[in-house]
Amino acid sequence: MNTNEIKADLHLLIENINDETILNAVRTILSKQSKRKTDWADELSDDLRIELEKSLVEIKNGKIITHEDAMNQIKMRYNL
Repeated sequence: MNTNEIKADLHLLIENINDETILNAVRTILSKQSKRKTDWADELSDDLRIELEKSLVEIKNGKIITHEDAMNQIKMRYNL
């Protein structure tokens, strides 16, 4: 489904809803999204941004472990 088809589908769904509570909830969700002009990444703290940048460098340098290995390490550490 492309964007225009999704919008058309939403219009049809909304047209068939008569419950004001649901309509108000949908309006609240959509109005919050339409007002949001910033990227979530812009809201990160400087400390978190620095740590994420360090993590990206580590990934580029091959300093990674798989999820499976991480879970095994946790299980061994906590005797799970």
